[in-house]
This record gives sequence, structure tokens and C-alpha cells, in this order.
Amino acid sequence: MKKIVVPRWIQAYFIFLLSNWLVFGLLRVIFLYVFRGALTPAHYHELWTTFYIGAKFDFRLAGAVAIPLGLYLTVRAFWHKASYIKKGMCWLYALLEAALLLVYCTDFAHYAYISMRVNASVFKYSENALISAQMMWETYPVVWILLGLLAWGAVGYFFTKKVLAYAFARDDKYRWKGNLAWFFAGLLLTGALMFGQISQYPLRWSNAYHSTNNFICNLTLNPAVNLFDTYRFAQSKEYNEEAVRKYYPQVAKYLQVDHPDEQTLNYVRTVAPSAHPKNYNVVVIFMESFAWNKSSFTNPDLDPTPFAKSLADKGILFDHFFTPTSATARAVFATLTGIPDVSAVKTSSRNPFIVDQHMVANTLTDYEKYFFIGGSSSWGNIRGVIEHNLTDIHMYEEGKFQNEHRNDVWGISDLDLFREANRILEADQQKTRKPFFAIIQTAGYHRPYTIPEDNAGFERDTKITEELAKKRSFVSTAEYNSLRLSDHFLREFFRLAEKSEYYKNTLFVIFGDHGLSAPESENMPRGYVEWNLINHQVPLILAGPVVKKPQVISQTASQVDIMPTIMGFLGRGYYTQALGRDALNDRREPGAFIYAWAQEPHPIGFVQGEYYYQILGTDGKDGLYRPGAKDFNRDLSREQPARYRHMKEMALGLYETSRYMLYHNKKHNETDKQ
Repeated sequence: MKKIVVPRWIQAYFIFLLSNWLVFGLLRVIFLYVFRGALTPAHYHELWTTFYIGAKFDFRLAGAVAIPLGLYLTVRAFWHKASYIKKGMCWLYALLEAALLLVYCTDFAHYAYISMRVNASVFKYSENALISAQMMWETYPVVWILLGLLAWGAVGYFFTKKVLAYAFARDDKYRWKGNLAWFFAGLLLTGALMFGQISQYPLRWSNAYHSTNNFICNLTLNPAVNLFDTYRFAQSKEYNEEAVRKYYPQVAKYLQVDHPDEQTLNYVRTVAPSAHPKNYNVVVIFMESFAWNKSSFTNPDLDPTPFAKSLADKGILFDHFFTPTSATARAVFATLTGIPDVSAVKTSSRNPFIVDQHMVANTLTDYEKYFFIGGSSSWGNIRGVIEHNLTDIHMYEEGKFQNEHRNDVWGISDLDLFREANRILEADQQKTRKPFFAIIQTAGYHRPYTIPEDNAGFERDTKITEELAKKRSFVSTAEYNSLRLSDHFLREFFRLAEKSEYYKNTLFVIFGDHGLSAPESENMPRGYVEWNLINHQVPLILAGPVVKKPQVISQTASQVDIMPTIMGFLGRGYYTQALGRDALNDRREPGAFIYAWAQEPHPIGFVQGEYYYQILGTDGKDGLYRPGAKDFNRDLSREQPARYRHMKEMALGLYETSRYMLYHNKKHNETDKQ
């Protein structure tokens, strides 16, 4: 057997990479030692996870730092004359290593000052460069820091020189063929280390937020990587406090704030528990794209969602219910936080600056909490929002289920997801005897509309034509059958749940994460299509044996109202400072805020009963309409000036307030600090 000899230039490359990785790890240990006072004994057990994930972030940085050296070594291995830039490489790494140490020094100072790891917002200090420089000079030992940076730069210079000397101390026998193979091997290994995990998605900043303890999460982060991850979000406009104050009186009245205060911008409402609060289990089911215009509620003859309709007939149906936006990650954020995701850059779940959010669900301190998703919770970075803010959450995703079969890009099938969720909930409740709060996020009703081989006896409807499907709000018969399959799997979940011990004491909350557009949609009032309200209207169904009185509620409500509505149904007390309100409370003013983020300029709207106000951006064309009327394009602003003014104030007020709340909904009470 031929002996495998690793070329010295490859050895040198990985010696350099691993040396940097060890230094970054040592700096993490030093960070823990310096700021150890912030670590409580209750979180000691999380240090293993912290250092494991942190080591992967360090590998990402070490790999990025080693890339220029790797490129030089590769060229030098193929072309000996490239050695003349050797000194240039040494000087490059003298500067690069000094710059990295500067980042770490800034990070330590930044954390000592405001208990936050350094992020891209630090560049804002350059706007007042002289003042910032004076503050640094008067606060920190700048001279010693500069001397340290010079010394570390010298270490970087001579270490790189030694590595290069080792790499080509002798002539390796390998040339083009051998070197090329080793180059690709090194490239693949470096790429794997920087990818960070065996998963569909790479390691992301949200992996650092695996704990509800802020210090643990901060310890996991790598400051240089965090600078990169936060850069694009730091450049985006956050909120306009002047506009927030302008609309505060109207918004505070709409939210029924306990103690309105325009100076402090107080939005807190404390809801007292009822005389007889309930300990019902709660299962919240995000039905992917469960749009009102595609369901059996508006297509009774096609009947694509017969089981969901049967649940609504026996439960509580909200038939004028809207999502603020039309994207799944935004829906998860809005539902759990009670704040519409009006982020202009990607989604709020992807923004590390606003990962810290108060959630009403944490009031359920006596409940076990679960989140089930058929794919990866790294998708949309929802992992950070959920794990960091929901205390003691049990996360189940692809790869963590006992019985699973990958279906398509979205992970395992919804059928496998429902089966596993039921199995886990049933087994855990028998073990703990505690009520539970569970979230199940489906994804099957989505392109590519895969129908798994194991489908619990599902049969396609082959009678419907493509023409009829398009007239009834579907893009194709494949989409129509995919929605039928989604409903079929929901029926299968309930069939299994009904056999369990937990079923009789459970509230099921079923709704669409967002609506879907469809140009024809002859089954809908034309105004709903033209004003894109079908992108936002979805059913909300409260079902299960604990729902004693079937009813249809037609008062306008929003996705942000879901958690307060659940708490109201349970009769549990809670506090909130977000926009969500109990939709079962008749004393509230009905309404739903709309933010069509996918269009430019972003339409901002407010739905209230039969009326819809919309404005393009914050200062564009606007109008008041009745989308359900035949003359849906008729602007009623002059005919009903009072309604027009009020709905305009609500649309713009809720938009500006939402932007503000994204950055001002941090955890406050003791429950959240656990």
C-alpha cells in the first residue's frame, strides 16, 4: 500500500489555521474569566454547548484569515518564482493579526461598557470621530493597547515567516497532479470548517442564541464574525422616534395602554387572570399558505379543505383575519412576539440586533414548551428568536425525530411531522403530567408540491381542470391537490390525537402563516384581489374539545393577536408591550395592520370591517376603499373624511410603532430572565 505523504505546504497551511483557531479559543476563555460574574450557576451546564458552537465560529474566522495564505501557498507550490512576494505575505499578516486583536480589544471594552459584544453599530462612532477618540483616550490605556497591537503584529509577521519557511524547506516531489489534488482537499476541508455544521443550512449567528441567558449567548459569539453578520442590519434605517410620538396618542388608545405616557412611549398592558384560569394544553399549528381564498370557506363546491372547515364548524372561526405580511419567517416572528415584521432588510428573525424579544408565552411558567418543524430551524434564523426567548423550549427538527423520511427541500413530510409531534407530546405528558404549549410549523403546501409515498391513503383529484383551478385561486391542479394533501394530513394528526390522553384537555389553534396571490380568483370579491388582500387573509380556527360554543367571529383581527387571544381563552394573566390584543375581547377596536414588504414602495394599510385604507410608502398616494364592493376602486376619502383620517392614522401609526417596538420589546419580568 502506497504511503500517503501530506505536502509540507498543506501542513503549513493547516498549522497556521489551527494556530489562529487556538488563539481565538483562548480569547474566549479569557472573556469568560474576565466577565464570569455575569454567569449564574443555573447556566453552568450550557457552557459545553457554548464552547462547542463558539469553536465552530472560531473555525469560520480562522478559515477566512487563512485564505490569503492558502492561495499564496498553492501558487507557490505550482510556480516557484512566486516566492518573491513572501515578504509581502508576512507584512499582510502582521497587519491582519493586529487588526483582529484590535477587534477583540474593542469587543472587551464594548462589553465592559454596555454588556454587549461588538457589532457593526460601532462604526456609528465615526460620525463623531473626535469626541469618540477623546472618550477612548480618557477611558482606556490607549498607549498600552497600541504597543500591544504592534507587538502582536510582529508576532504575526514572524510566525507567518516561519510557516512559509517550513512549507518550502525542501522540494516536495509532487507537482501538478499531486498538488492539485491536495489543493482541492484543503479547499474542501476549509469550506467544511467554515460551513460549520452538517445541515442543509450553514452555521448562522442564530446558533449562538441557544440559551435564554444573554451572557451565555454573548460568550458563544465571535466578535469578528459578529461584525460581519451585523453589518447590513446596522446600515438599515431603524425607526423614526419623532413619527412614533406623533401617532402615540392614537396607537395608545387603540391598544388600551394602562398608563399612557408620550414621554416614555409606554405601551405596557397588564391583563389580570380570570377567576378560574384553565390549564388546557395548547397546540398552535402554522398551516403553510393556508389562504382564505383557496380554502373550502370560499370554494365550497371544490371543497379543498373539508377537515379544516369541519373543525371551524365545531369551533371558533375568525373569518376576517389577516396577517401583517406575506412571508413565513415574518409570520413566525409576528405570532410569537405580537409585533408585525416591518423590517426592510430581510426579516426580523435574521436581524441579530433585535433577537432579544419579550414573548407572552413565557407567562406559561408551569407548561412544557415545544417547537416542531420538518426542516431546519436555521431556516430564516428562527432558531435564535425561539430558543433565546422561549424559556426551556424543546426544539425538534429534521434529524432529531425517531421516525422521519426526507420528503423534499423543506425536510420531512408534514405527515411524519404530525406523527412525531403527537408521539412526543403523548409520551412526554404521560411522563411529566404537566400541561404543554406546542408549536407545529408545516411546510408541505409549498412548491414543489411533493406528495410523499407514505401519504395515509391520500387520493389526488384528477377531475378538476387547470382552467377551473386557476379561476378558483390556484396556480395549477398540482397546487390544488397539495392543499388537499395538507388538509388530509391535518385530519390524520387529529385522528391520532383523539386517541391520546392529552386530547380532551387541549386547545388547537390553526391558521395560515400567510395568504397567496392568484390573479383570477373568481371566487373572491375583485377588490380583495386587486388590493392584494388575498395575500394576507387567512382563516383562524380555535378547535378541540375545550371549545364548548361554536361561533363565527367577523370582527377584524390580526395574526399579532394570536398569543393574547390564547391567553384570554385560558383566562391566564400576562403583560405585553407589543401590538397583539385579545381578539375574543369585544371591547377592543377591531383592525388589522398590513405591510406589503415585497412591493416597492411598500404599501402600508389598515383593514377595519368592510373598509381598507392603503398608502404607498409613508408619503405616497393613498385612499380609502371598500374592497368587497363592486366599485372597489372608488376612493371614499372625501365622502368619509373622519373614517379616512382615523384609518390613515392607524396605518401609519402602527407602522411607525412596529418599527420602534422591534427594538424596544426586550424581556423585563423575572419569568423571562430565567
